Amino acid sequence: MDLYTYVAESNPYQAKALLHKHGYSISNVRDSKDLGVCLKKLVQSEGENAFLDILECHPDKGLILEAYTPVKKDEHKNCCGGYMNHNGECHCNKNKEQYMNASGNDKPIVPTQNSNNTSFFILAAALLLAAAIIVKK
Repeated sequence: MDLYTYVAESNPYQAKALLHKHGYSISNVRDSKDLGVCLKKLVQSEGENAFLDILECHPDKGLILEAYTPVKKDEHKNCCGGYMNHNGECHCNKNKEQYMNASGNDKPIVPTQNSNNTSFFILAAALLLAAAIIVKK
């Protein structure tokens, strides 16, 4: 499938509007493949302006632009969508301390008594299950 057929299949109304915009009628168009051929002929006759109009109708335009937009050499995206320079400074407006860990501070998370009890009960249940399987055989 070529670009023109893909655009015609994804949004036939925009493709037809684009042909009308450039002054072409679509009287013998039966399906999206025919509409794609019309778009291809439009580019052959009208040139770069028509091609750019077709690219504006492309359904994956946002994804393509995001993938091929160059990022400055010394900048990398951080967790809040902002950019960090080579010194590690965040250029976003959000508070950086809230991203230190899941609780929002930079103190290490210490396991509580509840998590120790949960581990013990899981181990005890596994041992009981193993014993029941052995006894049943």
